[in-house]
Amino acid sequence: TKTMSMLAAAKAVLAPRGTVRAAINMSNILLVTNRADPAQPGGVAPDMAAALADALGAKLQLVPYENPGALADSAGAGEWDVGLIGAEPARAAIIGFSAPYAEIEATYLVRPG
Repeated sequence: TKTMSMLAAAKAVLAPRGTVRAAINMSNILLVTNRADPAQPGGVAPDMAAALADALGAKLQLVPYENPGALADSAGAGEWDVGLIGAEPARAAIIGFSAPYAEIEATYLVRPG
């Protein structure tokens, strides 16, 4: 069926070795809530990676990075197949970003005067 062929094509790109190697930005406390063991982080980003691997019928290997810069800088090194970081126009030349899976509102506080 068409759905099966789309999944097979996605698996060939995202898990060519039968394993989705998902890069995780460990510094985002909103998307990675359990950082005690970098080999087994928990939260939205690891759960999204697990859901992707499950949908593709592939194994999952989380590849933790200290921050989004380190994750993005490793894009051409062949260390991961999927990275879970925010889209940045400057990095779009080497990283193909999807539509966002989460939007995080951020504000800042300034002293009066």
